[in-house]
Amino acid sequence: MALFGRKKPGEEGAGENGDGKLPEPVAFSPEKAQRFFEHAKIAAETGRHEYAMGLWLGGLKLDPSSMQGLESFLKSAVNFNGKPGKELLQAVEGKGAADRYTQALLAWGLKIGDPALAVKAVQAAAKLDLGEQAYFIGEQALKLVASRPKKDLFIKLMEAFAEVQAFDLAVQAGDAAVRMDPSDGPLSTSVKNMSAQQTMSKGGFDQAGKEGGFRANVRDLDKQRQLDEGERIVKTEATIDRLLADAEAAHLNRPDDVPTIQNLAKRLLERGRPEDEQRAIRLLMQAFETTKQYRFRQDAGKIKLRQLRRSLNTYKDAAEAKPDDESLRAKYAEAKAKFFNIEVAELKASVDAYPTDMSLKFELGKRYTEAKDFDQAIALLQEAKGDARFRSPAMAMLAHAFAAMGWHDEAIATYRQALENISTLTEDLRVELRYGLMNSLTSKADTERDLSAAEEAEKLASSIAIEQFGYRDIRDFRERLKKLVLELKQG
Repeated sequence: MALFGRKKPGEEGAGENGDGKLPEPVAFSPEKAQRFFEHAKIAAETGRHEYAMGLWLGGLKLDPSSMQGLESFLKSAVNFNGKPGKELLQAVEGKGAADRYTQALLAWGLKIGDPALAVKAVQAAAKLDLGEQAYFIGEQALKLVASRPKKDLFIKLMEAFAEVQAFDLAVQAGDAAVRMDPSDGPLSTSVKNMSAQQTMSKGGFDQAGKEGGFRANVRDLDKQRQLDEGERIVKTEATIDRLLADAEAAHLNRPDDVPTIQNLAKRLLERGRPEDEQRAIRLLMQAFETTKQYRFRQDAGKIKLRQLRRSLNTYKDAAEAKPDDESLRAKYAEAKAKFFNIEVAELKASVDAYPTDMSLKFELGKRYTEAKDFDQAIALLQEAKGDARFRSPAMAMLAHAFAAMGWHDEAIATYRQALENISTLTEDLRVELRYGLMNSLTSKADTERDLSAAEEAEKLASSIAIEQFGYRDIRDFRERLKKLVLELKQG
């Protein structure tokens, strides 16, 4: 990847209009953006791609430099088939540079194969001086334009790449434009100049006449090496050790800098030795005490839970290896209960710290449901269902809780509400909700001798069997319901 740098005021081509002005300042809040991204991830995982797109874009407004947000938005866009709703369009409203960036991304995301829209997305990234993003989108845009070549689109790409000093891609785009019109002398000259600039940038010759120019170039290359290595998914042990050493040095120089603390904790966890994890916990807790930012306490808690989960899995494996050993089963049960109590305590603390975060209340309600503590679960899930992201799964758990408590009417009503927007549900959740409704209707028919409930349950059983004949015990359930309906009809 090319080396990217910001143009300085007064340099040719600096700013949005080449007038020497710096790009428009962007409100930068990675912490707030991360909350959007966390919710977007849940939405994407549950198949609500349009909603996820809006959340990814909302986060990108707060942190346009996030590659996680950009790449994830595009994945959701590829999976979304349909016309954008009002909420998605409202997510990118605004007139700032970051707004225009997200508007361009949305336009392209809705027509991902459109070369002109891809080029506009590159231009929007370049206007924000987002070199990495412009490069990432630009590689896709070059392929799209090459599939339907247009000289003006190649030139627009060339200019956008030059704006973020991605001269390697600028030369590619310029060469393609020249091939389409060899008679364009000024264009050919521009491409030659950029090709020379690319060579100078690679070798650092543009810095050679300045004080410390060669050393500065070496430092830049070292910084780029750190960035490239840090972004790799698979890293060698030597790379991990080197990245950790770099993070240690940075923390030594800036011990109170929040991003530096987070990076050091990340590198410690990446290496993952027991002593690294313990040090990461201490580092995060110290940052929590110093800054009073709860997220550090939350991250430390996640590491502790990770350690406990490993220990729990050891007990589980031992118990499963010797299923007749009662002492091993007892130890596993004890460890499982301990893990549950600690996990719930961590979630409760997070709910107290972030009372408006419905994702935390949903997760805590889910844990209580699994533990059959329905009184606690119901209160949390009733709040969580008010958030559109968790409405369906929260209502499914609420219905299960009511059914388990023997509250058949409440369970049936909740199942029906959860199924109201059936087209938005995943296939698995659709079947699960209908099966649950069938079960509750059957219980009502049994206890109250209600023929209409039995008949509705039988229809549900039949429809589930048609779709998934092997689902749970649906075949036996269907036969049982046929007998129950006949029995109730006969009085």
